[in-house]
Amino acid sequence: MKSTYKLILYSIIIFVISTIGITYWYVSDHLLSDMSAMPMKSLMNISIYIGLVGALIPTFSFLIIYFLTRKIKNKWLLSLVLIILFAVVLAIVYWFVLCAIFQDHDNPQSFISRFLGL
Repeated sequence: MKSTYKLILYSIIIFVISTIGITYWYVSDHLLSDMSAMPMKSLMNISIYIGLVGALIPTFSFLIIYFLTRKIKNKWLLSLVLIILFAVVLAIVYWFVLCAIFQDHDNPQSFISRFLGL
């Protein structure tokens, strides 16, 4: 029971830090502007539409790795599964960065639909 609360706490911390980091990356690199010069509504929209979606990647990766290390006892199989997971996460991050770079500012819904391939 205690480890469940710890896992939830770690997941929330990873999610919040990832959301802040991805939002800061998007604003500083993509928009080439200072965060203090932007209106709060724009920052919240970027945080919701890009930061929260991007924060799901490291959070789910952490949870999958945690459960895999608990369930798989064979070290060779665990290594193989983690290498495959690393390749899949790398491809998802690459796709996320491409979608974030070519995102349209006027239509935030297009980022989510483009990222999910809808």
